[in-house]
Amino acid sequence: MGNLKNNIDHYMKLKGIKMYSHLLVDIAHELGMKGQEAYAFANKEKSNFSKMLKEERPLKYDFIIPLEKIFGVSLARLLEEDAYKLPVEKDNVPFNKGFRYYTYLDDPKLYKEEFDLLLAKDGKSILNQTDEFEKTFLDYVVEYHSVNGVRYLHDEYGIKLKWYHNQFEFMKDKGMIWIHFENSIEFARLVASMNDVKLFNDIYDSYNMFFSNGHYATENCIFCQSEYLEILLDNDGLFHSIFEIKPYEFQLGSSAKRKKQVDSVLYRSINPIINNCLRYALKHLDKYRHRAIEMLKFGIDYNKRIADEITFNDHYICNELGGLANYRDEDYYNIVIFVDVEVNDDEIKSFIDQLPKFNKWR
Repeated sequence: MGNLKNNIDHYMKLKGIKMYSHLLVDIAHELGMKGQEAYAFANKEKSNFSKMLKEERPLKYDFIIPLEKIFGVSLARLLEEDAYKLPVEKDNVPFNKGFRYYTYLDDPKLYKEEFDLLLAKDGKSILNQTDEFEKTFLDYVVEYHSVNGVRYLHDEYGIKLKWYHNQFEFMKDKGMIWIHFENSIEFARLVASMNDVKLFNDIYDSYNMFFSNGHYATENCIFCQSEYLEILLDNDGLFHSIFEIKPYEFQLGSSAKRKKQVDSVLYRSINPIINNCLRYALKHLDKYRHRAIEMLKFGIDYNKRIADEITFNDHYICNELGGLANYRDEDYYNIVIFVDVEVNDDEIKSFIDQLPKFNKWR
């Protein structure tokens, strides 16, 4: 018999589960079945489960979370020979529960009290570790729509997407973890569904994108992607937040070229993503005409206020993202609304004509 059978037998004994049929009933209960339905499930799956234990067929994916919950261990531990005999030492710290368990249950108390205790064999966090399916904790947060997992990562680890790599940064105890995450759009949809504008903007920080370089690295940047812009345009709270004039403290890196040696710069502006949203709305007027008009109306008043503040207008240049900079000291002054899309719509054109313009970057 294989390791799986040996280890399941061991954990059944520890948990006082005498028969495989009883274990299957417990699995059925974890899958949400009750009464006779659970017993019918156990009877139906008995033969298949026996073949799984003999390694004649793979363990069903649907059984993974229930088994982890019933036994309180990860599947990796169930598959590893004599895993339960491994000593708890600094260099060999076993997973008490797989991280799928936490995202599946999504219990804020468990996250707060237990998750930080989960360590890899090197004693480091498991946040950037993968399981036997090459998935990270973040993958399962998306898969199981674990909104409490999102909030936990935000509150405890300060999760933030670093736009130039489409990677997430986690900060805790002066440490930093990087994860290359393919499901950033799906994660953005999940975060947006929480209807917490501040949390969303903290995680998807377009101010950092703008002030760190002032332009996009590649078209693959999430802030350029149509699906991401649609998330903003389709969500009233997120959309209206881009108009807010708020302070943003940008932390300077060691390579930043500044005349003054300072650690950070404080800016006050609207959200830099607004011009990408406007560009996308103008290209898709059939769906986002109302959003385009709202942004253009805002821009007419806002740009006029900015223009009135500038004494020597010729010194200020607007780049391709709407960043208004004084070319004399090469520093950003503000963000303005601009249009670089040709439209064939008289009403929209009339709003564009009213939009105060600034010198363009040459």
